[in-house]
Order: sequence, then C-alpha cells, then structure tokens
Amino acid sequence: MKKFPLGIQLFTVRDECKKDLKGTLTALAKLGYQGVEFALEYGGMTPEPLAAFLKQLGLRCCGIHTSLAELLAEGSDSYKYAKAMQSPFITTSCAGEVAKDWKGTIEKLKQAGRVAQSAGVAFTYHNHAPEFQMVDGQYALDMLYATTDPKTVKAELDTYWIKKGGADPAAYIRKCKARVPQIHLKDMDPADGSFTEVGAGLIDLAAVFQASQEAGAQWMIYEQDRCKRPPLESAKITIENLRKAKLV
Repeated sequence: MKKFPLGIQLFTVRDECKKDLKGTLTALAKLGYQGVEFALEYGGMTPEPLAAFLKQLGLRCCGIHTSLAELLAEGSDSYKYAKAMQSPFITTSCAGEVAKDWKGTIEKLKQAGRVAQSAGVAFTYHNHAPEFQMVDGQYALDMLYATTDPKTVKAELDTYWIKKGGADPAAYIRKCKARVPQIHLKDMDPADGSFTEVGAGLIDLAAVFQASQEAGAQWMIYEQDRCKRPPLESAKITIENLRKAKLV
C-alpha cells in the first residue's frame, strides 16, 4: 500500500501554538510529522519568516484552513501565507450553513474555488457531520459536489465527521475519487463517540488508507479536536500507532 506523507492540523495543538509556535513546530518535526496544516493562527509570524522556519525544520505546509470571507478575497492574508509557504491547498468549512442557506452557500463556494484557482492554490472543502443531513433528497455534501466543478472545488474529507454523520468513511472517500487530495485522519472513541488518537478508536484505518490510495489522495492529515491528554502526547501516540500498523 502507498505510504502517504503525514501532516497534522495545528488546531490539534492550538494552545501550544499560541504560546510557542516555533517550539511546537520543532516538536512536531521531531516526532516525524512531514507537514502542518494551519488554521488561522500563525503565532504572530509573517509569511516569509514562517516559510523559512518551516524549510529549516524540513516541514511542508500541507494546507491552510481559513474563513470563507478570506477565501473570497484574493488579496487576503490567507493567500499571502499560502503563497509564501507554497501551500498546495486552501480550505474552509460552512457546516453551520446547511440548515440555513446551503444552496446560497454553495454559490459562494463556487466563487471561492475560482478565486483560489486564480491565486494558484487548490480549494478544498472540509466536512463536518451536518453535511450528511438530507437536502432535496441527498446529502448536503453530495449536493455540493454534484453542482460544482471538480477542478475548482475539491474535498478535504474528515473520517470522524463522516462516521458521525452516519456514512462509511472508506466508501465515501471512494465516492469522491479524483476529487479528494486531503484526508483528515481522525478517530472515534468506541466508548462514547468522542475524539481519540488515531489507531485507538473504531475507524477502520486500513480501509481508509486503501480507499484513499484508490481515490488519488495526496496527504493524510491527523487532527484531534479535543485531547484527553496533552495534545503533543496525543500527536506522539497517533504517529506511533500508524507506524505500528505500517501505514506511514
């Protein structure tokens, strides 16, 4: 099976990043993570120095998660960081709009995709559970992908939230074949459905990795929204679990 590069969504270690971004990035590089995905927090660093520091550590920027407003403005800070760090992807989520004006939001996401393309970066949409609510007889997420151009609106599929929404992660990844460059690798505690370290939960990782390979994914990105132990410890457990399973 293909060995994917492993990144981490920095939201996992958000408090650590706020206190000491450089120290946190250094710790993640030492653990063996190959990439980092930013989420509206840059530790007060401007784009070029941050890009240089990542290069010094041997880390790649595997994505930037930002707001829809930032995505729609080509000159926004998010695009400046994306350019400096050579981020291949820029991402947003609008889960709260599913029950409000999902069709109107889709139109905005279409425009966001076009703006991102003109800025030289691919736009990916990150799902949560609400996108697996039914809208006009189909999943809201299905509606998004059925009515947008796969060249400008791609997917960053989140395994936990797919499961939480009632779908099968591996099957849904296959459904988005050739449109899903990023996988958010997130696991679910079988005891209470909470977040847990990857490999410690009920997500079928082998099936996810196999489906991701078939779908043409480029990055596996670990994220844990809330940790029951220090987040860097959770990050260490996750990468160790994946190594034991011979998946990275």
